[in-house]
Amino acid sequence: MLKPVEKQRVAEEIAEQLRSLILNGQYPPGSKLPPERELSKRLRVNRASLREALKKLEHLGLVRIRQGDGTRVQNFMETGGIELVQHLLPLAGGKPELIRDLLEFRRIFGREVARLAAARSSKDRDGLAKLRALADRADAVTGAAELFDLDFEFYVALAALTGNQVMLLLINTVRDGVRGFTPLLANLAGPGETVRAHHRELIVALEKGDITNAGRIADDYLKMGAELAGRLGGKPELQPQPLPD
Repeated sequence: MLKPVEKQRVAEEIAEQLRSLILNGQYPPGSKLPPERELSKRLRVNRASLREALKKLEHLGLVRIRQGDGTRVQNFMETGGIELVQHLLPLAGGKPELIRDLLEFRRIFGREVARLAAARSSKDRDGLAKLRALADRADAVTGAAELFDLDFEFYVALAALTGNQVMLLLINTVRDGVRGFTPLLANLAGPGETVRAHHRELIVALEKGDITNAGRIADDYLKMGAELAGRLGGKPELQPQPLPD
């Protein structure tokens, strides 16, 4: 349901409302948004702000704006990009398969990041020192949310050790969305002692340049989180699928 918006951040608030309705399926692919005149009246905004918001949606690959055809909803699975993940995450309560997909991607990505970091970082003293500092901080925290944040930052630092700019940009793209979803994801990180032991074990593998073992350590840890998600969801179909070695 559309609601009137406040004067500040008008275009962003309009885009946020429409984006949620599209991602929720209330405006399915191929459908048209209401005409500008109707939308501006229902939202109580001027048409300039509305057009700015629609341009934001077009940039995300959610709609196509054509003169004479209005604003038509796109199939974002065909036209969207990785930046949509941060907008999909708040909707995951009604889409548990999205959590499964996210954790599957996290497992594949984390495993390969660990392998690549092990191949490239054994002599990167500063990078390894940052991982040790994060592991030390994790030893001192008790809250699940704070531990999850540190675990996420540990993998960000791990990605930095690869020297791969695209990997870092991918993480940056979803970082805010993941942090906004911390209350649920924190429950999937495993017991604190498991997280802390994982950090220490992985650091040892990196110091040795042990590519195979680093990948195995990351995969075992991230697979555990995916399996826990399936159990918490109470749905067998949410259990992680086998991945190739």
